Amino acid sequence: MYLSHGTLTAPDAHADDIRQLLQQIAAATRQEQGCLLYLVSEQLDSPGQFIITEQWASMDDMQTHLAQPAVGEAVAAVHGMGVNDLTITAWEAGQATKVM
Repeated sequence: MYLSHGTLTAPDAHADDIRQLLQQIAAATRQEQGCLLYLVSEQLDSPGQFIITEQWASMDDMQTHLAQPAVGEAVAAVHGMGVNDLTITAWEAGQATKVM
């Protein structure tokens, strides 16, 4: 399994548009092969700061997702709206352990 953590900060003028775009991407991504989890969260104390949490069955599944035209279009769109801090980091995970 692969885990991914992404962040971005939406400029105030475009926060609603970016929020809506992220909702659309999340809904579509959850239907993709190998997507085990796709969550978009907004920082409670910093509106417009988003966290994207993903779990993928394989790196191939994740790479297939990232190579889709809609993902590239979404990245271009948020950059066009002034987002300049988009980051995504992935890790290979071992066996899951429930801690609570």
